[in-house]
Amino acid sequence: MALGILMIMFVAMSVISVVGLSLLYLVKGEGTRRVIFYVLAVWGMIVAVISATSLPSNYMAERLLAWTLGFLSVAGILVYVRGTEESSRRIACLLVTVSVAGGILKLFLF
Repeated sequence: MALGILMIMFVAMSVISVVGLSLLYLVKGEGTRRVIFYVLAVWGMIVAVISATSLPSNYMAERLLAWTLGFLSVAGILVYVRGTEESSRRIACLLVTVSVAGGILKLFLF
């Protein structure tokens, strides 16, 4: 029973991440892209919280890695808000992409 629920959770989180990241890079409208960016940044933080809290308390290195991946989303938001050029927006999108993809990989594979 529990493994089935974990499988459903894995598939749902993976689909949300893949669809969100695809939309982040394929959507043309700036307003829609901004909304998707913020939603994915929050999603990266949620994945980091789930990943960090699912580990035992004595796995400090793995928990630190999970929190670090979550803080990449925070850094992405700061770069996105502070930056006015297109290059800073791309760097912010890359930070959020690494946060979401790394968080999912950390949560389910490592």
